[in-house]
Amino acid sequence: MVGAIAWDTVVHVDTYPAPGGFTRGARKIERPGGSAANVAQALASSGVEVGFVTVLGRDDRGQRLHQTLLDSDVAHLEIQWVEGESEHVIVLVHDDGDRTILGLTPDRSAEIDLSQVPLRPEDLVVFVVWDRRYLAALELAQAAGCTTIVGLGAVEDPRVRHADIAFGSHADIRPDTDLTAALHRFDRIVMTHGARGARQHDPEHSLTQEAAPAKVVDTTGAGDAFLAGYLAAYARGLTDGRVGLQAGARWAAAMVQTESSIPPACGAVSGIEEILSPEPVR
Repeated sequence: MVGAIAWDTVVHVDTYPAPGGFTRGARKIERPGGSAANVAQALASSGVEVGFVTVLGRDDRGQRLHQTLLDSDVAHLEIQWVEGESEHVIVLVHDDGDRTILGLTPDRSAEIDLSQVPLRPEDLVVFVVWDRRYLAALELAQAAGCTTIVGLGAVEDPRVRHADIAFGSHADIRPDTDLTAALHRFDRIVMTHGARGARQHDPEHSLTQEAAPAKVVDTTGAGDAFLAGYLAAYARGLTDGRVGLQAGARWAAAMVQTESSIPPACGAVSGIEEILSPEPVR
């Protein structure tokens, strides 16, 4: 897993502030987050052997985030320590559960380096949120023979000539983007769309997955939970996407009913272990 870990300052609000306006937070929660870290920790809880490559600043938040990773089931940590702040975001959560994120610190994506990471051809290398500065790392993983999975934003990056799967939220791309037109560059494209479920495209057919019923408390991390479920199936050899979409929908439904940025452990998701029955690939 490649990408960010961040400290989330979560503020619950009744209304989003209008331009020039004012709103007051009903309550505030401090917690660890970051999409790539969320997926890594959730996936590791399913029994898959997970490595995580990220950047942390040498500050108090960095130490707390590091401890979060040490306390998780992630097996291999490749952390690049840098001077300055670790990533910190404000997450505004509306009373209907929707959320908006504001980054407070510089983007450290360019400092992530895979050149010293021991990659094997059987590895899945996942760039959870696509950033154009990951291109060299993507090409390195492909040269090592790894299966590569990139954030959906890579569909709109013409420099990404190929990846096995592009995966992400409808919010990651422009509304008028034609996903099927990019299938000459990606073997498969998966897009989640909140309560409208998810859809998987490949050159031969498409699959649709309905969202699982849930009482929404906080949508933070829902897409991360969906990706964790999808990858948990894929790592078990269930690679056509059918079980992955089902597992992702169940995990996302469990996620939106919690107040957390990190998805609940796999064992806490109702029914997911039954559909993820084959042993994970290690």
